[in-house]
Amino acid sequence: MLDFTGYACVNCRKMENNVWSDTKILPILKNQVVLISLYVDDKRDLPKEEQFTSKTTGSSIETVGDKWTDFMISKYKTNTQPLYVLTDLEGNSLNQQQPTISYVSVSEYETWLQKGIAQFK
Repeated sequence: MLDFTGYACVNCRKMENNVWSDTKILPILKNQVVLISLYVDDKRDLPKEEQFTSKTTGSSIETVGDKWTDFMISKYKTNTQPLYVLTDLEGNSLNQQQPTISYVSVSEYETWLQKGIAQFK
């Protein structure tokens, strides 16, 4: 599961504290998915050879956060945090009708997770 997040993202912390910690959600996150958190506000510089100009936005991609932001915008057509995506091993979205989800209730998040995990199996 890709987790587009940010160090300074208030809604990301709300999801983590109120939804991820729920007794229905936490076991799923711990036991049924591999969680990959991509911080869109990570200010560490990319090595010079990895810096580039975005084909999507035309922006200079110079930091780790820029790279994840550009990936999110290019692939998922949004710049929203938090943003969650369940993918297969090739990076294809598992939830075809709702490929991404953001700040939602426990029940909606649980339904989305279960649908994606079922697609993976």
